[in-house]
Amino acid sequence: MISDNQFTSALTSNEAELYIQELKKISIENFGYDKWMKQHEYIEKLNIQAHLNVAQQCEEYISELLTTYNKVETLIYNLLVSETWRKKVYPLIKNKITQSNSLRVYMMLYHEVTIVNLLELVLYNKSACISVDEKMLDLVDYCARKVAFLNTWENDEDDEDNVNDINKFMERSEIEQMNKTLRKQNYAISINALSILRYMTDYITDLPLSVMTRLLNTKDMISALSYLIESVPWIKRTSNNKILRWEGSDWKEISKKDISKLCQVEAQIWIALYNLMVEPECRRKYSYTNHTREVILRLRPYLTTQLINELPILADLKRVLDELSILNIPDNSVQAGLLVEQIPEMMEEIQNGKDWKKIAKRCKKEILNESYSNRMELAKKLAGMYNIDQFDPLIEKPKCAKCGKPADKRCSKCKNEWYCSRECQVHSWPVHKKICSLVTSYDEKKDNNKSKISVLN
Repeated sequence: MISDNQFTSALTSNEAELYIQELKKISIENFGYDKWMKQHEYIEKLNIQAHLNVAQQCEEYISELLTTYNKVETLIYNLLVSETWRKKVYPLIKNKITQSNSLRVYMMLYHEVTIVNLLELVLYNKSACISVDEKMLDLVDYCARKVAFLNTWENDEDDEDNVNDINKFMERSEIEQMNKTLRKQNYAISINALSILRYMTDYITDLPLSVMTRLLNTKDMISALSYLIESVPWIKRTSNNKILRWEGSDWKEISKKDISKLCQVEAQIWIALYNLMVEPECRRKYSYTNHTREVILRLRPYLTTQLINELPILADLKRVLDELSILNIPDNSVQAGLLVEQIPEMMEEIQNGKDWKKIAKRCKKEILNESYSNRMELAKKLAGMYNIDQFDPLIEKPKCAKCGKPADKRCSKCKNEWYCSRECQVHSWPVHKKICSLVTSYDEKKDNNKSKISVLN
C-alpha cells in the first residue's frame, strides 16, 4: 500500500542524499552557468522537500543529511556568492535585460531566496547550527546587513501590491519590473534572516566565542534589533488606509484591533533580544555605553502586560531592563588589554581580486545572448522542477474575498477571486472588476462574431 506522504514527496531520503553529496561551492565567475543551474535545481528540490517534511511533521532528513555531509557551510558560501553577484554584477548588466533573456537572470536573483529559505529550516536544529563552527561569522555579518536593510526600509506606494491601475502595471519595462521584484525579494530575505539570527542566539553559548563577540559588540545586534522594534517594518499602511502585516511570505490585511497582537516576525526579534540580554555569558561580554543604554531602554514601553502574557519569557527581559535603568556606566571608559578578533573568511575569498566589469562582460556575452533553443530548454527544465501536487500541504486553502470564510467557488469570468456563497459574489477590488469587464466585453464580441457567421452561413 502507498502512503499519503509518498504522493506529496519531492525527494526520497536516498535521492536527497545523492543531491546533497553533489553540492559544491561555486565561484562567482561560474555563477549562472550550466553547472550552477544544475545545483540550483538540487537546492530548490531540497528546499521543497524540507518544507514538506515540516508541514507533514515527519522526519526532517534534509537537515540531518546536510549536517552529516558538512554541506551547511557550502550553502552559506553559495548564499554569499549570490548576494555578491546581485550587488556587484547585476547593476552592470541590468540595462541589457530584455523580455527574451530575463528568465535566467530572474533565477539567478531568486537563488538567494531559495538558500535563505532552506537555511531558515535547517538552522532550527542545534546540530546543524553548531556544525558550521567559525564559518558562522560570515552568516552573522549577512544577517546584520539584512537587519540594517529593514531598519532603513521605506514603504513603496507604487508597489505591485498597491497598484490598482492595470495599465500602469502593464506599461512597466522589463528592468522596472525586475527591480520591483528584486526589492520585494530582498525584503522577504531580510525577514527570513531574522529567524536565522534568532536561531544563532538560541545556541550562542554552544557556538565559538568569536560568534558571540561579533553578535554583541562588533555588530551590536542588541541595539540594531531595538531599532527594529521601534520602526516596525513588518506593518504598513496603504494609500487607501488599509493596514497590512507581513505574514508567512506576503502582505496580508489585518484589522486595527489586531495591530497590538504579537506576530511571528516580532516574536523572533523579542526572543533574539531575550537570548542576547538575559543569558549570563552575554551580559558579561556586552560592552554597554550611555548611548546603547539609552537605545535599549526605549524598549521598556513596548513590554506591555499583553505582550508578556503572549510571550512569558519577556518578564525576565523586563527585569534586566529595570536593572539597566539604574546601572552606572562611567564616561570615556577605556578597556585595557589586547583585543584579538577573528574575521570572516568566506566573503574575503569571494570578493578578493575580482574584476567585476570582466565578469559582467562575460555574462552579457554568454548568458544574456543565449540562443532561443537554450532558453526553451531552460524553460522546460524549470517547468519540470515543480510538481504542483507536491505543494498541496503548503498552500493555504482559498478564502472568500468578502467575508474571509473558507471558499470553494471562483468568479466564473476571470477565474481569479474566490467566494463562499452567492451573496458574497462581488467585485471587491478595482483590478478584479476591470478584468471581469474586459472578459465580459471580449466574450460579447466573440458571441456577436459567431452570430454574424451563423447568419452568413
